[in-house]
Amino acid sequence: MNLKFFNSKRLGLIDRIFEIIIPETDTPGSNTLNLSKFTDAYIYKNISLEEQKELNEEIDEFLSVILSNENKKSISEIEDEKLEKHLSNHLNSDDFKDSNGNNYSELCRLMRRMAVSSYKTSEYVMTNLLGYVPIPGYYDGSVDV
Repeated sequence: MNLKFFNSKRLGLIDRIFEIIIPETDTPGSNTLNLSKFTDAYIYKNISLEEQKELNEEIDEFLSVILSNENKKSISEIEDEKLEKHLSNHLNSDDFKDSNGNNYSELCRLMRRMAVSSYKTSEYVMTNLLGYVPIPGYYDGSVDV
């Protein structure tokens, strides 16, 4: 699948964050369901170009802060526990400021909402966990009226 919104560097961060939020358990996780690619297509089609640009800038800034705090050059060098710590710091406190003095709480909440929304609308979850039945639905001709 060709990316429309995220570049490969941002996608690496989004993949890892989404997998932290929705890990693989007895049901498929974020990476198995390709939630980041769904989110990429959704943002490209439904968000204005100006908002896309702002979101990209915030993601890049957040990524660079994480890399500088951990003294690493790429997101793949950072352990999941460290990435989860950065994510939870911002999710758990509106007052948390990172080393550059910025608060990324809103961005982290947005990423969590995107992951959960993508998960809930995935085909696997809709058909296997939420009991979705396509229109016109199930027909049972022997129901008493």
